[in-house]
Amino acid sequence: MKLKYSLWAVLASAPLVLSGCASVPASIQGTNSPTLQKNFSQIHMTPNLYTGQQVRLGGQVINVINQPKQTLLEIAVLPLNSAARPELGQGYQGRLIARSDHFLDPVNYRHHLVTVLGTISGSEQGKIGATPYTFVTLNIQGIQAWQVDETLPPVAQWDYGIGPNWPMTWRSNMDPGWGWYPLLQPEAVVNR
Repeated sequence: MKLKYSLWAVLASAPLVLSGCASVPASIQGTNSPTLQKNFSQIHMTPNLYTGQQVRLGGQVINVINQPKQTLLEIAVLPLNSAARPELGQGYQGRLIARSDHFLDPVNYRHHLVTVLGTISGSEQGKIGATPYTFVTLNIQGIQAWQVDETLPPVAQWDYGIGPNWPMTWRSNMDPGWGWYPLLQPEAVVNR
C-alpha cells in the first residue's frame, strides 16, 4: 500500500517538476542539440574545421547590415546557459557574422541579445574600429531574440529609523521604524 501511494505521489508531481525545467525554444533547437553549443574560442581558432557543422551561438548584436538579398548581424559572442540564453555578466568570447536570407529589421535586433542556430560557413576578414579581425561566419537557420528584464532582489540594510524621509517611508503600518529592512538593488535577467 505504501509503495502504491509513493508511486502515485511521484507520478503526480512529475509534471510539476518537469515544467520547471528550462527548455530551448523551437526556433533554435536544431537536430543534434547535445553537441550544438560548442566552445566559440575553438571555432574562432579553426573555423574551417567546423565548416558545415550546425551550432548554436549567442550574444549581443553589435551591428545590423541590410543588403538587397541578405542581412548580416555582427554578434559579440557570450556563453549560453542550458536554455540557450546568453549569460549576462560573462566575458565576451569574440565576434561572428551571422547571415540571414531574410530581411531583419535593425530596430528589433541592434543592441539586443540573441541566440542563433546555423551552420558555420568559414571566416572572413574585417575590422573592429581600425583593428583587423577575423570573423567566424555563420548561415542562420533560426534566431531567438531575448528580452532583458530588471528585477529588484532585497539586499540587507540596517535602518535606525531616523533619516531624511522618516517617518514617511515605504514601510507598512506594522513597521516599528527600526531594524533590518531590504535595500533594493537592480539585477538583469534574460527572458523571452
